[in-house]
Amino acid sequence: MITPTRVGVLLILLLIIALASWSKLRFVDEDAQEPQRWRLEEYPGLQQN
Repeated sequence: MITPTRVGVLLILLLIIALASWSKLRFVDEDAQEPQRWRLEEYPGLQQN
């Protein structure tokens, strides 16, 4: 059964989830979408002088 207490708990949980997802998306910038792998010729340990 849907009681006012359960509705209140669900609203609070939805508010927490919405706030967490909004704060996570707010800090994502364009650089975060780029690939994180090094190219073989750019790897510092393999560069020859």
